[in-house]
Amino acid sequence: MAESYLTLLEDVKNDRRSGAWVIARKTVRCLDALAKEKASGDLKELAGEVERAAAEILKSQPGMAQLVHFFNAIFTMIEEGAGTDTLSVSRKISGEAKRFEELSKNAVAKVAEYGSELVEEDSLVLIHSNSSTILEILKKTLEKGRIFQVMLSESRPIGEGRACAEELAKLGIQSTYYVDAAISKGVECADVVLLGADSLSETTLINKVGSRAICLLAREAVVPCYAACESSKFIPAKLSPKKEPPRDPSEVWDSPPDETTIENYYFDEVALDLFDGIITEEGVLTPEEIGGRIRSQNLSRKLIKMLK
Repeated sequence: MAESYLTLLEDVKNDRRSGAWVIARKTVRCLDALAKEKASGDLKELAGEVERAAAEILKSQPGMAQLVHFFNAIFTMIEEGAGTDTLSVSRKISGEAKRFEELSKNAVAKVAEYGSELVEEDSLVLIHSNSSTILEILKKTLEKGRIFQVMLSESRPIGEGRACAEELAKLGIQSTYYVDAAISKGVECADVVLLGADSLSETTLINKVGSRAICLLAREAVVPCYAACESSKFIPAKLSPKKEPPRDPSEVWDSPPDETTIENYYFDEVALDLFDGIITEEGVLTPEEIGGRIRSQNLSRKLIKMLK
């Protein structure tokens, strides 16, 4: 029996360990299930439920531009008159969900192809967090017959670096695992730094907390540093998430003294000029090229209002 969209919705909202691509695919499955479950009901109810799901997901997963673009495609389709009956609109939502997932897969495959060219034989690659796109780059490098090793961080507060290390082990890739505070030792040894991204605006990139420190360390050590980011993660700065509120302090320390305040954050904002390039499905682009592509985007008025 297929999972209900409400179950899938809760899974998306509560996922704190997966990379942006995995969360985007979960969201696609959630909307596909929603459309099918509501296909025989009222059209207004279907549209309202899509808006509710979008609002809840975007609130719980701030900074993930892929989700913004997916919902933008859904809202635009509905606003342009996808049909007057519920079944027709439902089928078009499911079709858009499948189309978006296919486009994302193709984009990630191209990013992996371009990114793999930056990993040379016998090189030491430093990564951070658990980016699905970065893993695809490393898989593609293996397919090309190159041998390399990976250095990675624990990625607190959730510690998703451990899950990433387990994935690398399944692929037969040797890795060295550092606590976050010791990551400078890895950067000093690295031949290249590869980071993922949750979203990217005209001048900055949002990624796992610790990313900015790694980029600054790479610049100091003169180590090439790249971000991997398919264009579905591009978003205008004016619609980027506002300042991130502190997260659950118990993830850092269960019972701190009353006099101690825990500041727990998930994301960093990193200036694009700290990267040697941004790996996209169009190739390795400069920050200036990224800005031009973002300024040409069009977003649904409903979505813009939801994001403000």
